[in-house]
Amino acid sequence: MNTHEFSRVVNYVKSIKPNWFLSGDEYLASKEDIEQVELLVGGTLPDEYIYFSNNYNAGYFAFVNIYSLNPNSEWYLPVKNKEYEMVSMPQGFIAFSDDETGGYYGFLKEKTQYKNEVYFFDSSGDGSIESIKEDFFEFVVNRGFQPEHFDLDVLTQ
Repeated sequence: MNTHEFSRVVNYVKSIKPNWFLSGDEYLASKEDIEQVELLVGGTLPDEYIYFSNNYNAGYFAFVNIYSLNPNSEWYLPVKNKEYEMVSMPQGFIAFSDDETGGYYGFLKEKTQYKNEVYFFDSSGDGSIESIKEDFFEFVVNRGFQPEHFDLDVLTQ
């Protein structure tokens, strides 16, 4: 899914389910915000996540929460990840979302770049992470909008 297709899907869902988007924060990320976060996390973030952060509000986004790259947000990614230090996140893993039950969705760093593949880490498990076999846009659409559950035809919109 490219940025145009993702935006089309988001706009479609917002048009038919506007109440799903009432709890996001009000802060979009600037280029400077993104550069600062990338310095703090020691790597370049995936383009899809950056696109989202430049164009959509973080926080609750339908049925998923997404951490912000704007330092004014209560969902600020570096702060959220610092809160989880006691959880012992795997090396090279940066969380961009959580399931509010001790599980975290994030990216893995390969050299200096975080890959655009979403991984899940269960803090109550054995410390391993597993790929959920989705990129960031697929994660937002599938977990956030749950098209099968709500019978949303997001692919033809």
